[in-house]
Amino acid sequence: MKKLFFLVLVGLLALTLCACVGSDTPADTTPEDMTPAPTEPPTEAPTETPTETPTEPPVTEPEEMTMEPKTTLSVIAEGKTEYTIVAPADLQEANGDDIAYMTRVMDAKFGTHPTVAESASGKVVSLVYTDGESLNWSLTVDETTGNIEIKAGGAVAMSRAIQTFITQHLARSEGNLLVDVAGDYAYSYAEDKINNSSLLSYEGGDKTVLAPSDDKGKLMTPAWLDTAVMVELRIDTASIGGAFKDSYDLIDFYAETGVNVLWLAPVYERGAGGNGYGNIGLHRIEPGLTGTQDQEAGWNELRKFVDYAHSKGVYILLDIITWGTMYASPLIAEHPDWYNGEAWGNAAFNWRNEEFKEWFIETAVANLEKTGADGYRCDCEPFTAGYDVYEAIRTRCNEKGLYPLIMSEEGGHRLSSFDCEQDGVLKYSDMTRGQLYQNPVNFFVDGYLDIVTATVKGDGLGGPSQQNNRRTKGTFRYYTNCITNHDYQARNVNGNRLKIGYAAIYAPYIPLWYMGDEFGVTLPHKAVLYDIAVDYGAVGTKDDQTLFFEDVKQMIAIRRSNPDLFAQWPLNHRDSNIEEIKAEGLSVLQNYCRYAGGKMIIVLGNNEPENDGICKVTIPFDKLDKTYNNYKVTDMLTGQVIAVGCADTVNNFSAIVPYEYCGVYMVEGIE
Repeated sequence: MKKLFFLVLVGLLALTLCACVGSDTPADTTPEDMTPAPTEPPTEAPTETPTETPTEPPVTEPEEMTMEPKTTLSVIAEGKTEYTIVAPADLQEANGDDIAYMTRVMDAKFGTHPTVAESASGKVVSLVYTDGESLNWSLTVDETTGNIEIKAGGAVAMSRAIQTFITQHLARSEGNLLVDVAGDYAYSYAEDKINNSSLLSYEGGDKTVLAPSDDKGKLMTPAWLDTAVMVELRIDTASIGGAFKDSYDLIDFYAETGVNVLWLAPVYERGAGGNGYGNIGLHRIEPGLTGTQDQEAGWNELRKFVDYAHSKGVYILLDIITWGTMYASPLIAEHPDWYNGEAWGNAAFNWRNEEFKEWFIETAVANLEKTGADGYRCDCEPFTAGYDVYEAIRTRCNEKGLYPLIMSEEGGHRLSSFDCEQDGVLKYSDMTRGQLYQNPVNFFVDGYLDIVTATVKGDGLGGPSQQNNRRTKGTFRYYTNCITNHDYQARNVNGNRLKIGYAAIYAPYIPLWYMGDEFGVTLPHKAVLYDIAVDYGAVGTKDDQTLFFEDVKQMIAIRRSNPDLFAQWPLNHRDSNIEEIKAEGLSVLQNYCRYAGGKMIIVLGNNEPENDGICKVTIPFDKLDKTYNNYKVTDMLTGQVIAVGCADTVNNFSAIVPYEYCGVYMVEGIE
């Protein structure tokens, strides 16, 4: 994704040139001589000479991995930095926390730096604002003087540049910091911004593949759920559009993001006092969303919207309401026996009425048939209409060649009805759904659940009945991690990369959030998200939200580019490909890896405000499934190879993870 050269760090040169012939023999890493000393021949000859051809090839010593030497400049010598950080007063004020962080890391890695650069030997890291694009920045090293210059268009870009310098350059350094002087590293927002739309493809409709999602094979789920990243979208409160015909750019936006499932807030005609969840029946579509009073034309507007989404590789889920209708609904006068009592201050459906139940099922099937939508999110289910209604919807759809995804709001038994639930992660013993919505938490980041333990033991997964049963908890195939939805009374991401990356995008769960979280929208507490408009214009105009959006897109790109690691869903979720990672220096969150075959992605998270995030990472090589001669470690956020060599060489690699950030590394076996 980056188009310019990276600075190459000390650890790279030292680690990649290390001999892998034996752990007891130190490697010579000097540029002049990178050939290891020859090993002594065996002192004793073999006692016997084989007389038969061996059935297996002889075991050979692993070959040493080497890289071409790079022209390097030592900018830190003898384990102590000679550098002084120099910045004008306005930059010191705006980026004071960033500078303080860089200073702490340099001192921790290399010893105390001088207060003032000495004219004879002192060197500087100069920080400079430029007049260019506010998000652009660059990092250069002067080969002659050894001075480092970091330029950025503004405070947010400078923060990003300093973070890159810390995580990509200071992190790998042990003793001396060696940098490649062959080129500079620069970021241009216009050129380097990420577009994930090419990573999406539509595999629904007549291309749908079904796979069992329970151990009895009774529940068959569309296989495209394996790749799902979901966002709940309310068309009429999104600043892009307001009606279907005006909202195609929303599809483009989420395709660029890498989101491939959009759950639409209710599209049904609202009636007096209705808001979508309150409506006059699922047989009528809201004219405000379609731009026409003609119902047939209105449903066709939704069909065109869905077709466009499919052309971009995006699936559409409709929201279906089962508790009842507004009192303004003509259905009440036409079919009074279809109603019984009150729900949410309005008329409640009578689910004991078989005529009504049949009408509801047929209408739900017809709506999917005429719109081409890919399934339903089911409000208040499975505790309103129950399971048999949705099993019937699924069965009749299948008979028509439709294969919907059906997601309940609350956790239940699923049976042959529901493929997953909206709130797949929720520790009911600590917090009810209502409490969660009023006071949002992230269960994996805020200390309620450990992500690896929860996965392999089923803690906090599924509905209350499953969580209270040791045998069944966490044993379904799919679970969502709903970070936010329309019922939340505050934002829960707010630009925190751990809450959306560590906890959802990289984790063995289906990521799900409310529109706007992907670019870090913030709101005051007690503002119900469903009622609040979302300004998509913040992307490209608000620097902090724009760069957060780029980071989220990059996280999703990593997930989508490695389907063998991230689209792996065992029938029993407890068997997910996740393992705890030991990262000395990071202790609050469970660091983890996702693995398959000869590949592994390591995810590190820092949720400790006072922790500089300096750590050493232990790699569980047994999860790579094969013994390789050598391995490669790549920083997935930059594409930079940071270590190559045998297991002893690349193990315990160095990393720095700033507060509320993720570190993401690929470990691959190579021959």
